[in-house]
Amino acid sequence: MGYRQLDSERAGNASYGHYPYMELRMAIARSASRKVDRLELRLEPDKRKLLDRAAEAAWVSTSAFVLEHATEAAQRALADRTLFVLPPDRWNAFVELLDRPEQ
Repeated sequence: MGYRQLDSERAGNASYGHYPYMELRMAIARSASRKVDRLELRLEPDKRKLLDRAAEAAWVSTSAFVLEHATEAAQRALADRTLFVLPPDRWNAFVELLDRPEQ
């Protein structure tokens, strides 16, 4: 069963339910800007099947599933290099150090 066939069945043609959130996902997907950059990867067949099954369970394409989860993983991997959190008292001390004149 292809992705588009699965989409149409779950989006309302199936006799067992209505999925309003699927309609929202489809509207968002249609309104997304066209992507021009490509990323290719090689993987074992069992990993491909796992990704396909997970994407199907999330009702998105495998590409959309991989992109979403890889992006989240990249943000987590870089978080300690781009963001840090301090309690208010330590933050204030940090800002005071930054505001001191050079020595």
